[in-house]
Amino acid sequence: MTSVHPRELADLDLYAVWVSAAELTDRFDPFRFEHRMAAYRHLIDATNTDGLFGADNRHNPLWAWAFQLQWQCRTGRLGATTRADGMIDPDAPWAYGNYTLSVIPWLGAERAGVVAPLDIADAPGTARFRYVRGGVVPDELAPSVEQWRRYFAMVTGTRAKADVEPLRIALWKAHKTCLDVVVTAIAGIDPAPYAPLELTFLRGWCRMVDYLGAAAWRTDFDFMTEHGLDVLPETLLEHRPGLRTLPDKVRRNVANVLRLATTSPRRYALNLWLWRRIMRTRAARDDVLTLLDAIFDPRRDNAAARRRMLGHLLRP
Repeated sequence: MTSVHPRELADLDLYAVWVSAAELTDRFDPFRFEHRMAAYRHLIDATNTDGLFGADNRHNPLWAWAFQLQWQCRTGRLGATTRADGMIDPDAPWAYGNYTLSVIPWLGAERAGVVAPLDIADAPGTARFRYVRGGVVPDELAPSVEQWRRYFAMVTGTRAKADVEPLRIALWKAHKTCLDVVVTAIAGIDPAPYAPLELTFLRGWCRMVDYLGAAAWRTDFDFMTEHGLDVLPETLLEHRPGLRTLPDKVRRNVANVLRLATTSPRRYALNLWLWRRIMRTRAARDDVLTLLDAIFDPRRDNAAARRRMLGHLLRP
């Protein structure tokens, strides 16, 4: 399958692996970085039937998953040796999280007839997380396969130039079912060899995704390159004093994510319920960048946004 992508991709570090990763033929080894990236490339290409997401596929909502995988590899979150040898550590928490968002969507796409079936390689040796073994999906991830099948079936049934927000809503629903499993799997684990702060950051990121999903957050190429490539830390988090060395935008984002991670479950559930209520309308979702900034970083200059947010909240 010939990959068609936005020309701007050539200026990004993702480009090298995007054009060099060999096509998956009979086997998908998710513990090899290039295989996961090749799977994303294939899914992005296979879902642009009749130019649904534009002639160069830039409107495909799966781009964020490729960018996230590249960030995780670049920053050492897939394992200590991944950048050198391409091997992904099955015991790395971020690597397990991405597994649920690469292998599970792939299996959903298989069931929807979007991609041809491949053998899924088992994890090398024993691992503290549960993976597909011998082709058998762990019980806790089986519902997620079905949610991804529904997403890909929606894609194949959507005509070009149609409103793609319903697809984003379905995609985020499937995404959340995977991360709910991840949250349970990483609860109480020993973070070593990573610092406890890094695992806290992962927990908080899973919660932040709940906010993004409620807003049907755009994850296409244009939105990601404009708003999503300079907000995450380029180093593993070791200790809180070290956060002061991060760029301002990244530091503020990390602080918000860590605050989410340490919010009590009851308070978090209430806050998320309120946010979902705010995000009920298309007008609110289209204004999500401003509203999200207002809720996480209230300032004098975004007071008007907070008033709009209150209006959305109180809307019958």
